[in-house]
Amino acid sequence: MQIVGLALLAFVVWFGFGERTDTTISAFDMHACIMVLGGSLSAVFISSSSRTTLRTFLYLREIIPGLGVLGRDTAALESERIHLTQLWLEGKRTQAVELAEQSAFPPIERMLKLVLDRAPEEATRAAFTELRHAELSRWQPAIANWELLSKLAPSFGMVGTITGMIQLFQSMGEDDMNLGASLSLALLATLYGVAFGAGVAGPIGHFLRGLLDERLGALQRCEQSVSELIARASRGAQATG
Repeated sequence: MQIVGLALLAFVVWFGFGERTDTTISAFDMHACIMVLGGSLSAVFISSSSRTTLRTFLYLREIIPGLGVLGRDTAALESERIHLTQLWLEGKRTQAVELAEQSAFPPIERMLKLVLDRAPEEATRAAFTELRHAELSRWQPAIANWELLSKLAPSFGMVGTITGMIQLFQSMGEDDMNLGASLSLALLATLYGVAFGAGVAGPIGHFLRGLLDERLGALQRCEQSVSELIARASRGAQATG
């Protein structure tokens, strides 16, 4: 992916100096748009593996109502955690075991195993640290890419501005000056870069970061529930003993 990214970056720079036939300034400039989006995409390719690149754009479904899975799964995980805890406290151990076995979430199954084994605190902490690392390794690189885009998109807007200004200076020495095209690229490239970075990539990265924090919070509550159930069982055993 790095070679593809470098090739795309080289194309963006070359394209910025390409001859333009449009001499008007309007709200939309395809030349400036391609430079900003192409440059931003090249940054993702250069900094990521093919899998991370795919996930970076695949996770856009999280912002579409009804298509996101992270928020929905976190809510379902939280619901099962509460249900499992209630069943165990009510003495319905068989139902709790069935719930854990049928669950699609590894943390629920891990919760039951730790409680049944009355695992020490260190084992519980290690188990959920592993689960948190698994979530981070899956989601963090793609989220980091969106946060990277929010910072780099304005920079690629400046690339468009610089190439537009260079073209403007070059055309000043010619009889047929194409000032409109050069000014359009110089002004709109910066606008597109800032708009894409601050208005699109930044909010997307912030939204995905919030979803990941909610998932990590749910795992933290699962760990706390395990500790509480084991402590309650230990106190009960001491009382009967």
